[in-house]
Amino acid sequence: LGRLLNHNNELEPELHRRRRAAWVAFNNIKNTTDALSCPRIRAQLFDSIVLPALTYGSEVWTFTQALSERVRVTHAALERRLVGISLSEQRQRNLHREDIRAQSEVQDPLLVIKKKKLGWAGHIMRRNDDRWTRLVQEWYPIGEKRPVGRPRMRWCDSLQKEISLFDDENLETHWSTIAKDRMAWKAVIRDHIR
Repeated sequence: LGRLLNHNNELEPELHRRRRAAWVAFNNIKNTTDALSCPRIRAQLFDSIVLPALTYGSEVWTFTQALSERVRVTHAALERRLVGISLSEQRQRNLHREDIRAQSEVQDPLLVIKKKKLGWAGHIMRRNDDRWTRLVQEWYPIGEKRPVGRPRMRWCDSLQKEISLFDDENLETHWSTIAKDRMAWKAVIRDHIR
């Protein structure tokens, strides 16, 4: 499967590879899914083969609205192909994404990505050794002058934006504080993935 890295941490080339990999995986199982009459088995096959190809490495993606929309569009096209409906037919029949999701019974890729991301965040915050994943996540450049313009969204910024946590006194708590407690973090994941 692999992961494409670049100097500027641009996710567009990696996302393009993931989308292509998902289409290749889908085309490999297309004859099998066409032969299946049970939508639940078709959805399980899709979720176990195509969805991992699309979401591989997504734990470390810094999601913007544009990237999440690209994932959503690709997954919607794959879903339409799974149930045998073209885009023009979807528009003619005035079907929405939810209607096709009800027919296909597959998982939402953005929820899968969010669950993987939250799981990875908890995993790296509970590490007590000096591995590079924890060090890079907590690193803050000192003495570096910030470039002009809006700062690029970092992985931890996107995580903080996705979830807001409040303690017993109704004060906002940083996600990294709660992630250090495995049971509390599992409850957070359960609450945010629905």
